[in-house]
Amino acid sequence: MTDLPRVSVVSAFYNRGSRVRESVGTILAQTYPNLEAVIVDDGSTDDTLAQLKTFDDPRLKIITRDNRGFVASINEAIRASSGAIVAIHGSGDLSFPDRVARQAQVLIDDPTMGVVGCWVEDDETVGDGTLVFRPPAGLPFHAALLGRNLFTHGETMFRRALYDRVGGYREFFRYAQDRDLWLRMSRHTGYAIVPDILYRRFKPAGGVSADPQKLVLQAYLSDFAVQCALAVDRGEDDPIDRHGYLAPFLRQRPEVLARKLAWYGARLMVKGDFARGWPVIEQARREAGSWQVRMIHALAALHTSPVIWDRIGRPILAQRLAYFRQSDD
Repeated sequence: MTDLPRVSVVSAFYNRGSRVRESVGTILAQTYPNLEAVIVDDGSTDDTLAQLKTFDDPRLKIITRDNRGFVASINEAIRASSGAIVAIHGSGDLSFPDRVARQAQVLIDDPTMGVVGCWVEDDETVGDGTLVFRPPAGLPFHAALLGRNLFTHGETMFRRALYDRVGGYREFFRYAQDRDLWLRMSRHTGYAIVPDILYRRFKPAGGVSADPQKLVLQAYLSDFAVQCALAVDRGEDDPIDRHGYLAPFLRQRPEVLARKLAWYGARLMVKGDFARGWPVIEQARREAGSWQVRMIHALAALHTSPVIWDRIGRPILAQRLAYFRQSDD
């Protein structure tokens, strides 16, 4: 068993003290025998660091630093790790006992695979059920990523040599750092999905999904990661490599991004989440003026009159949501 490659499970925690014991406990309870865990406390102001220090396990390395954000912290965790394989673990999330063993086996068995995901159980429910993210397997990796992200991020595992080859996570992409990394990796490798639920994801208060402005920024950054990838595909320099933080001034303003933002906001509005949904729809309207975006904006604006919203706005949006969403998926 000692000849198995080492897997480094890396994570970055910020003010998640109440989730440390359970989350980190699932890392240390993995069945895979050759494992280390490297966890960065990114300048937490609660008891996160104190909770991390309660673990007594030689496989666990804790790094503490001033707050610099997730991307800088996860890059530091990977630099401090020693494994030939890196597994991401989202702070507060749960990795089921066989997650590392089953994903690592894919990389051991097939050298053409460089990134491995799995099915993910999400704490955000739909109706009376639990949302399970089941990404498609067997697609052309690069082409598929140009249309959508294939992972939620926390459940992923990849080869360290591949990560080093493409230069790791880029801090510029802050809320979409994973899609940018996968796009660069996908030119050199394939991906695999373990078709079982091996990971449970929690969405914290204050996270991207809870903040309309962060949601919009994530959409813009994810779209710009695709634009950078397409530029390289055409044989051009990567805009970030060439222009640094000025590169976004050269970005295109695709209608599809505005539509996706608008329909995302509409889904929130239909669920009654006006606080998050309406700002996203307003931003979509400022981004582009397609007829779909104008229609969504007009219907969503009816929420200021509860009676009209309940009789007209919400029913029409709910009726059309699935159809128009399919056109952009």
